[in-house]
Amino acid sequence: LARVAVTETAEPTLSLTLDAELFLESHPELSLGIDCCGVCATPEAAMGDALRECARCRAVVYCGVACEALDSTSHAVSCALLGFAGDLTDVSRADPDRVSAAAQAVRSTVANLKLLGATSARAILGPRGYRAGDGDDEGEDGTDQASRDAVKLRWGAVLKLANPLKKKTKGSSSSARAAATLMQHGEHMSYPLSIIAASWMFPIVHYALMIGGGVGQAERFEDEKRGTRQVAPGQVHLVGAAAAAAASADASWWPWLIDFACQLPKPGVEVVCVGVKVVDGTADDETDEKRQGKGKGNADDENDEKKNATAKAIKKSVHKSTYRDFVRRRETTNAPGPYLIFASDLTRSGDCEEILHAARRSAAPFVTAVRTEIDLAVETELFEAAGFELVGVEKNPFAFPVPSQNPGMGNDTQRGNEWIAAYVPRSTCGVGGNKKRTAEKTEKDEKGAKRRK
Repeated sequence: LARVAVTETAEPTLSLTLDAELFLESHPELSLGIDCCGVCATPEAAMGDALRECARCRAVVYCGVACEALDSTSHAVSCALLGFAGDLTDVSRADPDRVSAAAQAVRSTVANLKLLGATSARAILGPRGYRAGDGDDEGEDGTDQASRDAVKLRWGAVLKLANPLKKKTKGSSSSARAAATLMQHGEHMSYPLSIIAASWMFPIVHYALMIGGGVGQAERFEDEKRGTRQVAPGQVHLVGAAAAAAASADASWWPWLIDFACQLPKPGVEVVCVGVKVVDGTADDETDEKRQGKGKGNADDENDEKKNATAKAIKKSVHKSTYRDFVRRRETTNAPGPYLIFASDLTRSGDCEEILHAARRSAAPFVTAVRTEIDLAVETELFEAAGFELVGVEKNPFAFPVPSQNPGMGNDTQRGNEWIAAYVPRSTCGVGGNKKRTAEKTEKDEKGAKRRK
């Protein structure tokens, strides 16, 4: 798994005939190699007894031996990865303790990051030689070696900080369970690590997080009665798949990790999860603690627990609502807006355009993570139509550690959060408008000076 986690996602290769291309164009509901032959695109329902699937990965189907032989070279690129991902998924589904085991691995990683300290942790999570300079050791793609090294997959050190199994047992089944646990652990951590990577990839994201964390905002909130200053954490709004991942009780470490890795001052940021399908697991955890007898003690202990619970609530909140309705409710109460918005697989959600129009009402940067370049192109078009400008795009060094099969093509593998993009709201007034306002202001000042004279 460690080797797969640092292996770049392979580009898809095709062995299609002209007839197969024409057939797929007229039948867009078919997925090549998944529900039709991987070479000639014969539908699976029409294969009958001749249907064959790759014996190694069991992920691509063919209409017979001839087509399987024709596709052998192209399929060899992704066969091992498809089989590996399928095996780990099967092991994970069969393990009743998979959720708790992955959560324990994440907690171990976070605890070990705390032990390492800020300097060592930054070497693991921070930039590595990013943007050495234009023209320095420039490659064929026009980027320098330092830039290419910065966006390489970097799961090696993160996986070593996890403890996937409590008991060290021998055997292939134990190793498979450990690998499946680490795969889920990486998928959980990919979302906050994507925000961290964006903070050193795109300066506008870093500035937004720093301001939201409290830099230069000491008087943002002030209690005049007590004469003390209380600075509230800046909000990072999560929508889409990222909101669902952070809403669980196991993700209470998100705010700390972002504050720690981005070196934000106190009070840091608050993670706000918004979505119709998000589920807040905090209540379930509290019930479990009561059932196990935890939290019992004297009055001081109870007061301390209440304070801790309040602190956690401030740093993370869950709102089961559409993002549009959430923004409208906050506007009616004059609540402060977000300093950053983050979404994963936004184009795959049904309310993408509504989210963008609601996000456009704030001045916050919008960071996204997508699976493929096609998703990225569609996303960019939607953002530009909604009034945003693209700041930059980079490959994510913390994409999902194990690639999965592309649901549209059997021989293609893809990673979750493979690409990171940053957008900012477009200025409502162009350069001409700015010049006009400047001229009007100058003329008004001259008239005022004459009257005063």
